[in-house]
Amino acid sequence: MKKIRLSQLYSASGTGLGYQISSYIMMRNLEGTTNRVWEVGNNSYKAFRNTFSNEINVVSDYNKVKPDKTLSLDDEIGFNELCVQLESDKDIELIELDIYPTPKNITSPSSPLFSSLKRTLTFKDDVYTAALDFRSKFDGEVIAMHVRRGDFADIANGMFLCGEDYFNDALSRLPQDLPVLIFTNDKDSVISDHALIASDPARFTFVTDLYNDNELSDCDYGQELDRLVDINGNCRFDYKMALAEIVKREMGMVPPYDVLKKEMKRIISELSPVYTRKLKKNLYNYSVDLCLMTMCDHHIVSNSTYSLWGTELSGSTKQVVYPKYWMQGHEDDMTLKTDLGDYDQTKDIAHLFVSKPNFQGLANPDPRSFIVVN
Repeated sequence: MKKIRLSQLYSASGTGLGYQISSYIMMRNLEGTTNRVWEVGNNSYKAFRNTFSNEINVVSDYNKVKPDKTLSLDDEIGFNELCVQLESDKDIELIELDIYPTPKNITSPSSPLFSSLKRTLTFKDDVYTAALDFRSKFDGEVIAMHVRRGDFADIANGMFLCGEDYFNDALSRLPQDLPVLIFTNDKDSVISDHALIASDPARFTFVTDLYNDNELSDCDYGQELDRLVDINGNCRFDYKMALAEIVKREMGMVPPYDVLKKEMKRIISELSPVYTRKLKKNLYNYSVDLCLMTMCDHHIVSNSTYSLWGTELSGSTKQVVYPKYWMQGHEDDMTLKTDLGDYDQTKDIAHLFVSKPNFQGLANPDPRSFIVVN
């Protein structure tokens, strides 16, 4: 059986759970279309594997076996053309794809596999139970509001930042008597952003740590681990990488491996029982937050595939408000654009997700506009 790989990206932004779900859907779709087997390495797609129970073909000698050919393709090539490219190389044993799993690439509009693949995604039991336990505290309908910060706050990442004007406008389009759950990858800054909840503070609940009854644990090392894992992709969404990063910061250097391992064990011994359990069982905020998001009835999303999957996997969301402006662009020197006028950039980029009748796009002017990156 011929095989296929995806060159997994690791960067501060755009390679988290949303990216990994898209990668899974795209590669499973290609498996079903091209009859190739998708294989991954032991340390690949950790965020996905920490969240879902779906099996992935993990190959122990992944790094020892090099691909026979690497296909570097445009990120907007589209799924059908991607299949054509693979068909033209059908005699090659092992092909590696160098491509980003954009909504245009992960499936064809006519593909019957997309819906079935979504239905097979199954949250792990611990993830689902923690999310359901918290959701059961609310008797009626709930609004999920995802506020993407952290990596997106860095101008160099080239993304629009959704400010309070967008979120307040979005809230005005949804039922006014429903509680609002606020999800974010940057809990410290968003919780302190009082403008987000100024209209009616009692209506809002910040989702902090669902493995600790939505309370921040009194454990400095544990909170720092979550912060490093959640805020961007530098620690590859993995506690072990975050532990190593804490040691490096405390020592001001990269220590020898034996010292690094000893210090990591010391930090683990000082963790609270909540965080000891989270490390032992690979329980991550990004997993349970997404699961809870899928259990909500109305959604306000950010310009993030994580947001979009939160609605797509819910299967029953009644209304979704999304930001029209997705990307500022990736340039070394630029003046931020305030907006893109009437252009619905998100519908162009993520038509697969937002072209449904219950989706409404709103302008999301960037509050950082007119700042120059030097």
